[in-house]
Amino acid sequence: MLIGFMTFIQFVAYGQEEGVGSDVQDYDYLSELEKEIVGVWINVSMRVWVKTYNKSDTSFIVDIREDAWDTKMNIRPIVTTIRADGTYESEFRNSFDSLIYRPQGTWLIDGDTLIMQDHQSTYKYKIFIDGDQAEFRSVLDWDKDGQVDDVYFGVQRKKQRR
Repeated sequence: MLIGFMTFIQFVAYGQEEGVGSDVQDYDYLSELEKEIVGVWINVSMRVWVKTYNKSDTSFIVDIREDAWDTKMNIRPIVTTIRADGTYESEFRNSFDSLIYRPQGTWLIDGDTLIMQDHQSTYKYKIFIDGDQAEFRSVLDWDKDGQVDDVYFGVQRKKQRR
């Protein structure tokens, strides 16, 4: 399940803050939403309703709150760096803070949808940003059973600069 989670949730990485937000002014062609999404984001919570687990009539909900990442997923909250140049990088770290997975790729905004693409897949999230908090919604194949029917809702917080 962790592998499926890591492959699916390409959103949240820990990268250099250099070049993340300070260069947004240099990208005047970015929309307001694009400017808002640029930065370092940390997963706060997520809820996935898996509707047909392994193509069966079994369904369940995965519900991860801010203080339960380590106990429920055996990882720390995922950290994603979204850069103004259209690239992103996520970092998945285990309970001992060792890097276990670092997907990277490109991103773009289409209306209210964040589209992220890495070497394996393309992910689409309806996003809503309010200050330093963002909501992400999607329907996807979270359980990797070949059916795009699992409902995802995630909340992330923008990392504040020191």
